[in-house]
Order: sequence, then structure tokens, then C-alpha cells
Amino acid sequence: MSTFEVVLRQSQLMSRKIHAVAVEKRVARTLRNNLPGPSETVDFVVFFAEGPGQSYQLEQWLAPFEALQRSGHGVCLVVMNALTAELVTQRTGLPVLLSRSMERIETSLASWGTSGIFYVNNSQANFTMLRISGPAHVHLSHGESEKSSMVSNQLKAYDFAFIAGRAARTRILEAIPRFDPAKLVEIGRPQLDVPAAGSPVHSPAGRTRVLYAPTWEGDGKSMAYSSITTVGAGLVEAMLADGRFSVVFRPHPKTGTWSATARRELSRIEKAIEAAAAGDKDAGHRVEVAGDSSLSIRGSDVVVCDISAMAMDAIGLDRPLMLLHSTDTPMIRELDPEQALSLDEAAEDLLEGNMRDTLDTVARMAAGGPSARQRSLRDDVFGNPSLGRATDRFIAAAIAVSGAATQA
Repeated sequence: MSTFEVVLRQSQLMSRKIHAVAVEKRVARTLRNNLPGPSETVDFVVFFAEGPGQSYQLEQWLAPFEALQRSGHGVCLVVMNALTAELVTQRTGLPVLLSRSMERIETSLASWGTSGIFYVNNSQANFTMLRISGPAHVHLSHGESEKSSMVSNQLKAYDFAFIAGRAARTRILEAIPRFDPAKLVEIGRPQLDVPAAGSPVHSPAGRTRVLYAPTWEGDGKSMAYSSITTVGAGLVEAMLADGRFSVVFRPHPKTGTWSATARRELSRIEKAIEAAAAGDKDAGHRVEVAGDSSLSIRGSDVVVCDISAMAMDAIGLDRPLMLLHSTDTPMIRELDPEQALSLDEAAEDLLEGNMRDTLDTVARMAAGGPSARQRSLRDDVFGNPSLGRATDRFIAAAIAVSGAATQA
């Protein structure tokens, strides 16, 4: 990231913060009537300090917490950014407390008798909330993947970390020294239990619907998993030129926030799909940037993506996966060799104009369905059965950790 890009990003972030502060009073007034009273019981709160650009992290967990509320437990979202609060209230009926004052937040939690506080990311702001003693502090994360962020030493700060399954347990215990395994609670992936809102858009007859869902470029070398800055546009253009495929492009919400190259390639892909869709309206080519990501996966015949939560969710939803990668992970070793394509190999094929083998593999995977090795990996990642019961496991785990906090 160049010095200019750093300054530009800081300027944009500051502008957004000023905007959020400017509308805070107005947003707070709209939330007031929905807030729990001081004498009400709010067993669980979800703490989120980020701006609306990160809201996808919180939105993933709205349905599981709505289910927790329906089970008879009080739930409230604690948000520190007015623009985020405004956006989230359009997505859920859960009450939202908007405040930048930790004193007010701490007073509210004490009056509500809160016994569990949940966190969906590794934000530094989480540590302002972690100072509160009494409730159990639980890290959730906002996805299951092999990214380095999944094994942050920050996990030690929480009382518990809810994880998907055995694969996450192994990953954490191998990568984080002196981590207490008793803190890890396996719950599966509740988001995959929930039927996606809407109906999948199926591909035209005779075409294989390919979902290309790259992750964002990352904020440093350790998080640079994205294919969009290297081979993404070339791969999409090759698939668009092949009459066998209907291409759906779903970029990560943060794509282009750190890299001018990513922004340029994002635009290139969007324009290529727009042109292809205009040239053949029946092909089904499209860009998806909103809505439930699991709907995009469910409606696909094959998923092409990077090391990310989208890759794991494709496995969980039993869709054939081709993984683009630049680093070695246990996930790659568990997949069939043809399911893992290195970015270096893909770049060389593009340079030589030789993508036919890769496209043939994509078509063959879609026709054959998930491999036995992929299904075995699904059980290791999410538990067996991997779908349909994770929400119940999440609710039971939340009740258990809050009960332990109350008895302590």
C-alpha cells in the first residue's frame, strides 16, 4: 500500500467517523423506543465497534441471535457507530444500544444483568469492552477459514471461543502456543442452518453456473489471499468467452479498500460481466454484491474462490469447490489435487493463453458433484451432521457459558 493510499484511506475513515458523529443524536432517538428498560433482563449482548463498511461481520450473526432471543433469552446489540446502528436496524428487529461511552455501556449491562458478551471480529476496540468483569466474553469470528487471522493470539483474551469443529480446534492449538483448549466450544456454522432469503437464480439450460467469489486483498502480506489482484479478471474473461458457463461474480465487501490494484481489477471484472450480459441476455452472467452469500452458493453448480469463509461455506453447503491459493494450508491438502489451483500456475496459464484445462476441470467438477474428500473435509470442519443443528448447538453453548459466568 503506497503512502498516498494510506493517507487517502485515513482521510476517508476520518470523514466517515465525522459523518457518524454528526447523525448520532438523530439515530439514537430512533432507537430509544426499542431499547430494553433498566429493569429488564438482557442475558446476552453482541459488541460491535466498527463502521458500516464492516457490518457484514455482524450481519452474519443476526439470524442465530434472533433464534437465541426466540428461545426466551434477552439479546441486545451494542454498537458504537451511528451509521452502523442505522444500517443494522434495517436488517433485524433485535434492540440496538448506540453509544460511544463505555461508562454508559457498562452501566446498561450491569442494570440488565448481562451474563454473556459476544464479539464477531478481532477489532482493537474489543479490548475496551473486555475490561468488564462478570459476564463471559465469547469470541465468535465472522467466518470459518484457514486465514492467519483465525489463529490470532488475541483469542487468549476471551473466556471462550466458539468454533465450527475439529479443524478449527486443531488449527488453533497448533498455531497458538499456551492456549487453553478448554476455551474452545464447537458449535458448527449456524449461518448454514438458516434458509437463505429469496430464491436462487438458476442458470440457463445447458450452462454450468459458476460462482467466482474472491476474498479481499487484505491489509498486509499475511492476509494477502485474494486472487482478484492477479488472475481474477483473466479467469472471469475466459469463462465468459466459454459458452458452457453462466458466471456469477460476488466480490468480498471490502475489496478495493486497501489496494488500488484491487479496485482496478474489480472494475475490470464488473465491466466484463456487464458487457457479456448485454451481449447475451440469456446467459445469466451477473454481479451479486448484496444479500445472503449462502444464497449465491446454493444457486451455483461450482464455486471458485480463495482461502476464505466462502470456501468453507461452499464445503458446508456441499457445492463442488475449486480453491485458488498462494499458500499451503491443511485445507488444500485435504482436497483433491484438481480442486486446488495455485495462483502462480493460473497466472502462467493466462499468460500462455492456456486456460482450457482449468475450464474443463471446472465443468467436470460441476457435473460430478462434491468429491468424497471434500465431504470428509466438511465433516471435519463443521461436524457431522454439519447442517441443520448448529443453531441449537449455538444456543445451548451460549446458555452454558452464561450460566458458568453467573455461578462464578
